[in-house]
Amino acid sequence: MSVTASQMDYVLPNELVDGMIAAGGKKATVSIKNLLVRGFYSGAILGLAVILALTVGIKSGQPWLGSLLFPFGFASIVLFGMELVTGNFALLPMATWAGRSSWRATFRNWAWVWLGNWIGTAVVALLMAISLTSGTMNGAADNIGAPIWDLVAQKIIALNKANVVVKYENLGGTGFLLAILRGVIANWLVCLGVTMALVSKSVPGKILACWLPITAFQSMGMEHIVVNQFLHTAGPILGSGVNMGQVFIWNFIPVTIGNIIGGMVFIGMLFYSTHRTKVENVLPNEHDDKLERELAAELGAR
Repeated sequence: MSVTASQMDYVLPNELVDGMIAAGGKKATVSIKNLLVRGFYSGAILGLAVILALTVGIKSGQPWLGSLLFPFGFASIVLFGMELVTGNFALLPMATWAGRSSWRATFRNWAWVWLGNWIGTAVVALLMAISLTSGTMNGAADNIGAPIWDLVAQKIIALNKANVVVKYENLGGTGFLLAILRGVIANWLVCLGVTMALVSKSVPGKILACWLPITAFQSMGMEHIVVNQFLHTAGPILGSGVNMGQVFIWNFIPVTIGNIIGGMVFIGMLFYSTHRTKVENVLPNEHDDKLERELAAELGAR
């Protein structure tokens, strides 16, 4: 009994790349409104995931446990077909190289999704800051231990200072380069997780496939622009003393550059260069419309 591509529970590498190219071409035409709305969701959910990871890590005394739970935000972005600029750093160039998009459309997508992601993280940062600084959020009063929310706020402030001033600004040009390199590693892993999720057609398979690479980048302390948009917007709001000019120059700009390189070169270019050509006598001859629809939906191309 023969099995067609659409009946398999996984996607072959060259099918995956062809589907990503097609979806990338569609993403290039998505309206600004949808880029902002979907980008907003992705930024907001990652901001909430960061809060969860920090809270669990502080309460348990095991930071790795927070990193283990953190990928739930990324999993929801993959499942719901939302817009995350770091994933688009890999996807849109593939469509452009294949003639399905243009660099102008690619930069348009990146700019609006980056903005949408930042708005989402900023809203969560503002809501969190208000909740931390208004009323009583003292765990000891409820016999559940130390004032956990205050500890979370202090942790965010410390991370804001460390990942803008101490690690990068104080080192000058070397720090700027380090931020780029850590951005490369972070998005290499993030795009690997997203791509691995796209290989599976089942929800459990997608979640399991993306979980470990996302946990890895978080545990290693690498630099992901959308996560940083939350941390380094929340830090100044909470009174870290770091201004947004410092944040942009010493974190947002170099990390974005690094994320572009990590996604476009180490995932997009690598996969495109080796799997773009059809493999003869492997895939069925019939056109698999179902597979294209599945890939387009998974990649948020509507």
